[in-house]
Amino acid sequence: MSITAEFRTHVVDTQPLGGCSPEEILASVERIVTSDGFTGSAQLVRFLRYVVESCLGGQAGLLKESSIGVAVFNRGGGYDPKTDPIVRVEARRLRARLAAYYETAGATDNIRISLPKGGYAPAFGRLQYVSPEAEAAGLNRGGYIWTAAVVFAIIVAAVGAAYYRVKAPERLAAQFWQSLLGGEKPVLIVAADSGLVMYQDLTHQGIGLSEYLTGEYRTQAAGSGSPVTALAGRRYTSIADLEFASRLSGRPEAARRGVRTRYARDVRMDDLKGGSVILLGARHSNPWVELFEKDATLRLAHDEASRVFRVVNRSPQGAEAAEIVVSPEELKKEIYGIITYHANREGSGKVLVVAGTSVTGTEAAANLLLDPERLQPWLEKASLDGELRGFDLLVRDRNLAGGAPQAEVVAFHVERLR
Repeated sequence: MSITAEFRTHVVDTQPLGGCSPEEILASVERIVTSDGFTGSAQLVRFLRYVVESCLGGQAGLLKESSIGVAVFNRGGGYDPKTDPIVRVEARRLRARLAAYYETAGATDNIRISLPKGGYAPAFGRLQYVSPEAEAAGLNRGGYIWTAAVVFAIIVAAVGAAYYRVKAPERLAAQFWQSLLGGEKPVLIVAADSGLVMYQDLTHQGIGLSEYLTGEYRTQAAGSGSPVTALAGRRYTSIADLEFASRLSGRPEAARRGVRTRYARDVRMDDLKGGSVILLGARHSNPWVELFEKDATLRLAHDEASRVFRVVNRSPQGAEAAEIVVSPEELKKEIYGIITYHANREGSGKVLVVAGTSVTGTEAAANLLLDPERLQPWLEKASLDGELRGFDLLVRDRNLAGGAPQAEVVAFHVERLR
């Protein structure tokens, strides 16, 4: 059955993604790449998977010749599409192979995937049966038949417009997470050391990064016979940190390289130099944060003796306070969380710190990050000419029975251009 004949007896749904679910589209991709026309071409398989997965992840607008050359065809950072046409050449091959597939093995497929000329964002369509009577009354009225090419061009335009209009929050969120998860190495998530928090609270002794790295405090505790000895050596972290890591690993941007989750005590300096890093918790629970506060305008500081938290604002704007002091009693009623996002000065990639005055505060900040609708306005403020600048964000809310509601943003700072 030819493509033209198939379109004459079917119409394409003009819903976003062509009326197809992501699961149906991915299943269709698997049928295509395991067909005879694709099994011998690993390069075309990578190309097709990449553009489809990027589109489903809300990154269709980022599918450029330069980025595809680096991600799919292993071109280096200095890749120049003007002198190396690999992407254009392989795009033509991919279009031809897809057309051949739908003429042969995929002739009866209900889902159609194409790569329209003039770009690298794929288009999707669902074919629905139209009776011969309906076809004669509708598609063939006036004595002519719309060809597959004309119908498909109209559908692609309609689907593209609807998709980009509806998916704006997801596109911005995808751009943000791609900057962290899309590097050449898996992003490193450093989970907080809850045992360290309990140890410091019971001993009223603050532990800095240098002491944390050497483990001196654990040695001293072991020799003291104190009841807190067990805390110094045990490994505890919050379920909120693990849930965040789990949800992040499920994002489409993590599909290529994945994520690594490490307990704070197991991290070494070299681990922080290979790519992007996500640190969960303030210094009190994750001493590694100390290394990455140079660019941050918002910090959380904890006094072990008084158990008071301070929200330090190094660059107050408008009516913002330079410091917010939160006593132990106030911590039971009010929570604060911070998000800081800057370049990784210890290596390559980006650094994201998600911290709070309590586990609930960290969870409130994490919930904002993982909600594209709530994150959208702040990413828009941080965007300049399509690029995301570093930013710092502070949220506040009531502590409702240990839960993290949708906290309000009370401070937002964008990194100035250097």
